[in-house]
Amino acid sequence: MTICIDDRPWEDAKGDYSGAEIIRRIISWFGRVDSGEIDDVLQLPHTVFLPAEQTIMMSPDIQSRFDSPEGSPVFLQIRPLGENEKLLAIEDYELDAAEQPTDSVFTPFVGFTLGVRARNSGAMWHSPDQLGQLRNALSGAEQDLLDVLRERLTGLIAEAGDRIQRLYGSLLLIQLIVVNETHEGIEPMFLGTSATLGEIGVALGLLFESPGEVTHSFGRRLPVGDIDYDHAAGIGLMAANMCSSFEGEVAAVYAGHDDDWRNSIGKNVVALGTGSIGSQCLSSLVREGAFEEITMVDDDHFNPHNLARHTLRQPQLGMPKAEQVCNELREIRKDLAVTTISEKLDSTQPSDAVAMALKASDRVLDLTASVGASRTLCEIGERPRATSAFFNPSGTSVAVLQEDEDRVLDLATLEALYYAEIILNPSLHNHLRPGNQAVVSGGQCRSVTSRIPASRAAVLSGIAAGILGESLSAPAPAIIVATTGKGGATRVHRCDPAGERTLLEADGWTIGMADIVAQRLQDLRQASLPDETGGILLGVVDHSRCRIEVAMGLGAPPDSAGTPASFERGVQGTLDSIADARERTMHQLSYVGEWHSHPRGARTVPSVIDAAQLLALRDELLAEQRPPVMVIVGDRGSNPVSIEVIECSALH
Repeated sequence: MTICIDDRPWEDAKGDYSGAEIIRRIISWFGRVDSGEIDDVLQLPHTVFLPAEQTIMMSPDIQSRFDSPEGSPVFLQIRPLGENEKLLAIEDYELDAAEQPTDSVFTPFVGFTLGVRARNSGAMWHSPDQLGQLRNALSGAEQDLLDVLRERLTGLIAEAGDRIQRLYGSLLLIQLIVVNETHEGIEPMFLGTSATLGEIGVALGLLFESPGEVTHSFGRRLPVGDIDYDHAAGIGLMAANMCSSFEGEVAAVYAGHDDDWRNSIGKNVVALGTGSIGSQCLSSLVREGAFEEITMVDDDHFNPHNLARHTLRQPQLGMPKAEQVCNELREIRKDLAVTTISEKLDSTQPSDAVAMALKASDRVLDLTASVGASRTLCEIGERPRATSAFFNPSGTSVAVLQEDEDRVLDLATLEALYYAEIILNPSLHNHLRPGNQAVVSGGQCRSVTSRIPASRAAVLSGIAAGILGESLSAPAPAIIVATTGKGGATRVHRCDPAGERTLLEADGWTIGMADIVAQRLQDLRQASLPDETGGILLGVVDHSRCRIEVAMGLGAPPDSAGTPASFERGVQGTLDSIADARERTMHQLSYVGEWHSHPRGARTVPSVIDAAQLLALRDELLAEQRPPVMVIVGDRGSNPVSIEVIECSALH
């Protein structure tokens, strides 16, 4: 039995080693055994092989073809990675190819798996460098290792057909799986041979070497001869550890995710925008194993000032951002299918390429930091749910807005609710205050960019990627704002606006109000009962799309007059409240109308007074060229909140 009491490298461990330290670590090992802490499915408690000097990297696809002891052989080439000859990469090699690769360490190889059941009593202190040494180490196996190998090679030779002579010239790469019956463990080790399959076949009595000067010329021995144990024992071996290449499944494991996570966040995504937050978020998510296909949509080029916070570098200056970020992601994960569409999302009609990509995708990531792009997305019917992520102007926060699965609350609705959160929560009051800006080009119409340190952009992008990794799998809508502070502190504000959305069409306009807004108005009414109350409505007005989204209602001004049968809104502080809301939201919130409550038991249909007020609102908003909005709040029931508008065409 072999136990591992310290898995630190010797260079790190030797400084504090003594007899007492060894005893302490042995006692600690028994304590972990007793508590079950050592029972890690990724750790073999009783090993046969200690780590080898070489490590072989292979893709999960090749590994899966190795896994079956009865499976077909895999034809391979092995090459060093960079200048490190101890790290080797395995790649597919076509045995029938006219030209053999020139950059291989040993080519060609034929790979397969051997399974051996053994009852071992401990580890091999040195990696086996000869077949005989390995055979002796597995002397407790049910079958002799050479018998198992001969049986496997017999099958390979029988199936080779007209490729037999080239097969004879291939070296072997064997995945040896030792089934440790004593401890119910399965342990793999890769072994490369210094002899070809033909030479090993001769030692095992399966082949004879043809006379003459023809290289790798062998014939089958019939009947099969005896094994030349001395000859076989001297066949050289190169032991190697195995590691998987960095692909989606493996990346997810390293990140602590599982297949359920990969499936739930979407496999095929469209990413709009490849700027600072886009390039960094996508890089992080791809490194965590997210996505199998990404379509990037961006018409921008990489400019010098982008170097301040982007993942791209000097050599990419002047090149299309999407194309270059695409190349960067391919270099991270070879299994990732990445395509680019070098255009901007059209505000009237998306191109056929964009429309097809959106229709085929599982998720849309809006990383443009553009209000226009998010609102344009809302006009596209055939697309999946979308999630938007962006920095605030001062670079102290990152916001993530996510639609629900049914897109009841789309990005435009969430945008309005996001502005309401800024007004309602003191911690967010300065969230959208303009930050310092730097001029990046001259001319009459100057181009500016925010002054945000690269370190802070990286932190915020990492937070955004983490939020996306969690929220993309959740079906509900969400508004999340993460704000960084001094010393690395992070404060997270979250709003979960569950529910439906009330819609009304009038005069070519669409007026919408989410249930969370109606509920907040109900709360204001409840606080004032038995008296009636009311106030002004703030919302987002989009003239280009003829859409009004009610974001919130303010409480009654202090000079208002409310009784159980009437309400008259005051004016004290109203203009200041509207101006303050506009300033705090970068002029996105506007006055859109009025709201008021009805007394207990009363319906929410407009009264004569309400109708007159609508006419007055029409006159006040005539210059705005949009319909006025009135919301009436009553008792909870079949219609506790009603939205009333008056069509401008009907008033002329």
